[in-house]
Amino acid sequence: MYRSITTTLAVAAFAGSALADFETDFGVGRTMDGNLIVEFNFDNIEEIQESPDLMAFDGFFSDEPGFAGFDFDEPDEGIFALEAGAQIQFELVSADAGFRVYDPTFSTVLNPGDTFNFDAVTSTSTFDDHPWWTIERSDPGFDESIFSYDVTFRLLDVGSTGYGATDNITVTFTRVPTPASAAVLGLAGLAATRRRR
Repeated sequence: MYRSITTTLAVAAFAGSALADFETDFGVGRTMDGNLIVEFNFDNIEEIQESPDLMAFDGFFSDEPGFAGFDFDEPDEGIFALEAGAQIQFELVSADAGFRVYDPTFSTVLNPGDTFNFDAVTSTSTFDDHPWWTIERSDPGFDESIFSYDVTFRLLDVGSTGYGATDNITVTFTRVPTPASAAVLGLAGLAATRRRR
């Protein structure tokens, strides 16, 4: 099922095969009247997997979806490529307890109100940047029984093109439970089934 929000919220319906390059990324473009717009199939949000044992990171993380600027126009969809001089900025508005967003270098964790810039759009290239979406066991808000997390962000143009910002965009991520957690959930489900009999 495809979810589509009006351009007031700056999210458009996913356009199918014409956007094969954007199957796992948020496609960022502009409307005819100069506002930023994000196109994405919200059913394509990948589950966040647990980090391998060999890594120091204790939790779950993914760099999908990323953000990629359109390098072609889709006038039938009302979406146009960003012009040279655009400097798109990601701003974290909010995230559920236990969920953290890092910049693409994995060096800075964002708090609500924090930002980072994607690569600048030039006459020959656009951006394809991937923040890190994480759930860390060391976070005081981490709860082993919670598997879905909402993250809200918006995009701004701080470059010379001055496109209007998106409204807030909320995405729901799901973490894959560890085998131990899955077993506990299975037992709980079995117990609940027996109680209903």
